[in-house]
Amino acid sequence: MPEKKSGLVDKLAGKVKAAAGNIAGDRDLAEEGELQQAKGARADEAARLEAEAEQAADEARTRAEVESNAVEQARLQAEIDEAERLDDIERQRRAEEARAASLADKRSDVAERLEEAEQSALDRQEQAVEVDEALAQRRADEIERQAAQSERAADTLDAARRNIEEG
Repeated sequence: MPEKKSGLVDKLAGKVKAAAGNIAGDRDLAEEGELQQAKGARADEAARLEAEAEQAADEARTRAEVESNAVEQARLQAEIDEAERLDDIERQRRAEEARAASLADKRSDVAERLEEAEQSALDRQEQAVEVDEALAQRRADEIERQAAQSERAADTLDAARRNIEEG
């Protein structure tokens, strides 16, 4: 807020000097007043840009947090789904083993094929879980990349603000 007050003071003082210079016929004083008005306008613009940069950075951080929360929620849901699938698979496996044991004398070949099919199903499900985890990781990496990019943009705006203030 000091930049806004300083900008207003510079603009008002500049108007007074410009008016005094014009009335007194002092062109140097009039020009100095015009320059001071321009300086005040630049200070107001710098303050506005800084506020916009801060708001953009805040919004970027909020978006990053929301995305991070969404990724974490998706990861947790994937873990829950995986645990449920594994429980179901385990229940199915136990039931099949019990059935195979009772029919082992007559159907030993069938039991072996069933076990191989179950293992294949487990392998496919594990591969599907690995793919899901890889996709979730890629999404998290992209969100982190976007957050870093937003932070860099905020840093660039801050640097520009400082250059304007120093300039």
